[in-house]
Amino acid sequence: MKKQDIKILLVDDEPDILEILSYNLSAEGYQVYTAKNGADGVEKARKKLPHLIILDVMMPEMDGIE
Repeated sequence: MKKQDIKILLVDDEPDILEILSYNLSAEGYQVYTAKNGADGVEKARKKLPHLIILDVMMPEMDGIE
């Protein structure tokens, strides 16, 4: 599998963290999707079927453990 075929979902309520991680992973050639909270992350995970999910544990609405 090539890097450009790998989908990564980033879930965090801090826009700066999403921006930095997204920028660096995209620069390496990965497909990157972002979500601003746990509920949005679940929805995007169902739609995009990412190979990897990187998420914050402490978020409002739905935390990373839920």
